[in-house]
Amino acid sequence: MRRDVLAVASALIEQGVKPGDHVVIMSENRLEWLYCDYGIQAAGAITVPIYPNVSDDIAQRIAADCGATLAIVSNATEAAKLRVTGPLRAIALMEQEVAEWVGRPAEQLAEVNARLARIRPDDLCTIVYTSGTTGDPKGAELAHQNLVDISRAAIKVHPLSDSDTTLSFLPYAHVFERINCIFVGLMCGFETWISRGAEHLTEELAEVQPTIMCSVPRLYEKMHAAVMARVRDASPPRRALFHWALRVGTKYAHDSTKGPLLTAEHAIADRLVLASLRKRLTGGRLRFFISGGAGLAREIEEFFWALGVPILNGWGMTETSSGACSNTLHQHRFLTVGKPLPGVELKIADDGEILVKSPGNMLGYHNNPEATAEMLKDGWIYSGDIGEIDPDGFLKITDRKKSMFKTAGGKYIAPLQLEFALAHDPLISRSVVVGEGRPYVTALIVPDHDAAAKQGLNEAGLKAHIQETMDEVNSHLGNWETIKYFTLLPEDFTEKSGELSLKMDVKRKVVAQHYEKEIESMYTGKTKPS
Repeated sequence: MRRDVLAVASALIEQGVKPGDHVVIMSENRLEWLYCDYGIQAAGAITVPIYPNVSDDIAQRIAADCGATLAIVSNATEAAKLRVTGPLRAIALMEQEVAEWVGRPAEQLAEVNARLARIRPDDLCTIVYTSGTTGDPKGAELAHQNLVDISRAAIKVHPLSDSDTTLSFLPYAHVFERINCIFVGLMCGFETWISRGAEHLTEELAEVQPTIMCSVPRLYEKMHAAVMARVRDASPPRRALFHWALRVGTKYAHDSTKGPLLTAEHAIADRLVLASLRKRLTGGRLRFFISGGAGLAREIEEFFWALGVPILNGWGMTETSSGACSNTLHQHRFLTVGKPLPGVELKIADDGEILVKSPGNMLGYHNNPEATAEMLKDGWIYSGDIGEIDPDGFLKITDRKKSMFKTAGGKYIAPLQLEFALAHDPLISRSVVVGEGRPYVTALIVPDHDAAAKQGLNEAGLKAHIQETMDEVNSHLGNWETIKYFTLLPEDFTEKSGELSLKMDVKRKVVAQHYEKEIESMYTGKTKPS
């Protein structure tokens, strides 16, 4: 690794990369991504990762905004998204130029070592562009010390060692994966396997048998849905046995005393059901999952704990160099994102917004002093998330500040909580709750049409099923926040259409514009149900 990183750094210097230059990496996850990231840093330059699935327009805007002098991309297809114009002098392909750089002697080794010696902890290391759910992507400037200190903080609370193995599949352009699988991995010395993509995960989990793994909740939701689909197709006795074992596992996970009777019952459930399912899902060696990047539904969290696979929910932002809080094996509370990592301070503003002061706090947004001033005040990051801290110091996220809205009746609605509740239904892939300035709340629903078809449900049957789910969710809500009507959409939202951000978050304003007619149909000519 050291040899190839120094070779890349030497080649970059020969390409004319100067200390402080910005160099783009746009590629799928691969070993060369790591060589290039560290090679850029060793040359005293700054890494600017771009998601490989972005549009040409977004890629060009990011490259122009950061003033990149060189771009390193996976192949000719990715190269076509960029233009050699302005400060961008050249585009190097991993399959050609980087393949030639790697493995050859570092001819500029003396210059590389001189540049390495000049790097200071507070020097800029990378600019990571945020997803931009509410506008153009903004480049969070992260210093070397931000990444090192927050990685060390994570290592202090999670039992990691060089005997661990992980399977890495989230994009390295996402700060969550870059911190947890690259920086933390190299600090601990654990073994990292690079996935070929989400479609290969099932076979790769069996092959790699990781001991730890990081992901966003979507992976865990899909694993849960696959298990539940198989259970639905099983015979009645096997279904009953599964649900009994899951109840026992859930009780065992929640019970801090674990008396002898429960322990004996759990041992039977594990031998009959849980152990084999655990091995089939994770390879059999997994010690724990780490979840971040989005909210984790209670049903999913409890499911994995019941199986005997702890899933440790955490929270952070690009602007805090990923993690700020995390549950751990020794300090865990369901429905929370855990306690602050060492060195991280939290406080709740008067309006409920979570404020963060952390060693991972960014330097600011690149070329955007106005956005920086709005986000970073007196050393505190204004997260935009709404939450509460319980008496024991565990943080619970309740909503996004910008997603909350007020109905025509003056009542505030927290849509994420409603959407999480709907997500418990395996036939609901995604939902968007709307109603700002309206007399009542409604929802756009993206069903899992394939799963519905496997259950023999036509459109009418699917709608009736989801109505039952809606009625159940509404039964636990105040009248002002119940979902009065919903509309089924024929297909999911996409990043290409602009409805999803780079990390696949829903852009609510764009969805509202694209489905304006569908939303209007839930209000025009209709009366508010009681």
